[in-house]
Amino acid sequence: MAGIRIEHVTKSYGGLSVLKDFSLDIADGEFVVLVGPSGCGKSTMLKILAGLEEASSGKVTIGERDVTDLSPGDRDIAMVFQNYALYPHLTVRKNMGFGLKMRGTEAAEIERRVTEAARILAIDHLLDRRPRALSGGQRQRVALGRAIVREPLAFLMDEPLSNLDAKLRVHTRAEISALHKRLGVTTIYVTHDQTEAMTMADRIVIMKDGEIQQIAHPDLMFREPANLFVAGFIGSPGMNFLQSPVADTGGRAQVRLFGQDVTLPVPLAALPGKDVIVGLRPEHIMAGPGAVSFEVQPRLVESLGSEQYVYVDLPPENRVGQARNGASDEDGRGNSLIARLISPDGRAFGERLTLSFDPARLHVFDAVTQEAIR
Repeated sequence: MAGIRIEHVTKSYGGLSVLKDFSLDIADGEFVVLVGPSGCGKSTMLKILAGLEEASSGKVTIGERDVTDLSPGDRDIAMVFQNYALYPHLTVRKNMGFGLKMRGTEAAEIERRVTEAARILAIDHLLDRRPRALSGGQRQRVALGRAIVREPLAFLMDEPLSNLDAKLRVHTRAEISALHKRLGVTTIYVTHDQTEAMTMADRIVIMKDGEIQQIAHPDLMFREPANLFVAGFIGSPGMNFLQSPVADTGGRAQVRLFGQDVTLPVPLAALPGKDVIVGLRPEHIMAGPGAVSFEVQPRLVESLGSEQYVYVDLPPENRVGQARNGASDEDGRGNSLIARLISPDGRAFGERLTLSFDPARLHVFDAVTQEAIR
């Protein structure tokens, strides 16, 4: 096992810059997840780590070795792809041991490693089957087993669960987390699914347009997002955003939300301008009266059994950016509010509803830079 250091890595294709000054230290045995929307550069970074892509500049160190210019086979890493890429004519046993055979490993050692990996992954009863006789989850475990038998310094995983159905994805996600705790091998995992990132990572690296937006433990990232993008990306449903001018009321910073004056949980001196964007997570909105209460007419209520998602149109004065001006808002987050109500009371659609929130739960962002204000 080994730690990984990435220093000032960039990647460009002609005039297109895909990675911009990417730097990251990964501790020995750490599980780090690179997450972000499609095209943010996370898979490109993984391929550079694997040696499948060449960095335009920068340095990659695995353990104590500079591997920046080494071929993939000399880096002592194992990669698990989105596609299982199993040989259809070989049994599970031979698929798992194929890489070792190509390296000239002795047959007895191959058998030992394959048997041990199969036992860990609970596929030892499948060793003599071929891939066509396996389910999607079983094939993914075979692909994981093929990586494990290498006994590498690090695992690199590129969206390995995206081809699985929802229920199997949850199950396999838990299996990979348990496997990491058991093996303790440094793991870099790429996904666009923030739920996978939150549940699996020791640390999350959230990316946008080839740049790191924040590196943090999942709980810290949820509680203290660095900027508006991170706040909206982490959490399901995503954070609600409302815009308002700031007023100085007796030395306290106040905004007007849903027609009411609300004191912000940040000092007035920390606010750089007249406008701020206020964030409120759906799960921090309650049904019934509270510290700040407001009555709404839901435009949509989604029932999930144990909880309800209540969608509410924001007042025009609280809409963010383009949504405030009546222009297009890609995901609707700037002109609507979602409340996630736990233990719903079976409220009928169309019925008016009183919602409330605690102002201490609000997140505050600079409306210009979109950076968090604390």
